[in-house]
Amino acid sequence: MTQSPAEMRVALMAVGKRVTPDRELLIDIIGRNPHIDALGIHRLAQDSRPRIGLATVYRTLRLLEELAVVEADRLGEGHSHYEIRGRDHLHLVCANCGEVLDVPSPIDWKGIAREHAFVVTQSRLELVGLCAACRPGVADHSKSIT
Repeated sequence: MTQSPAEMRVALMAVGKRVTPDRELLIDIIGRNPHIDALGIHRLAQDSRPRIGLATVYRTLRLLEELAVVEADRLGEGHSHYEIRGRDHLHLVCANCGEVLDVPSPIDWKGIAREHAFVVTQSRLELVGLCAACRPGVADHSKSIT
């Protein structure tokens, strides 16, 4: 289930954390911009709060990850991208342009795990390839796994 920004605020208060104006802004930015990285969050935050520091962004992201309200994925890059934790899904990542598409998971991983008395705490599945826009311009399709 996807958490709303309001539910994320409740999660902060439930562990005794204040919902500061900076945290409020960062939660809203993440909610409106899935797969955004910390620098992108910082740039957007500075539009509203020019004095917000990058350290504040990283501290808030770490806290939101600890509370399991956001999740970080590398998406084929050397740094993390953040999104509100929600339904199980997989990512289709274009190796050429970096576009990321969310696709609902075709398999009930948690149901399968329950059948084997296994508790799933998170799932990640990332398929890397070429998006429709990049495919015509790339000559070598020999790396396809189909």
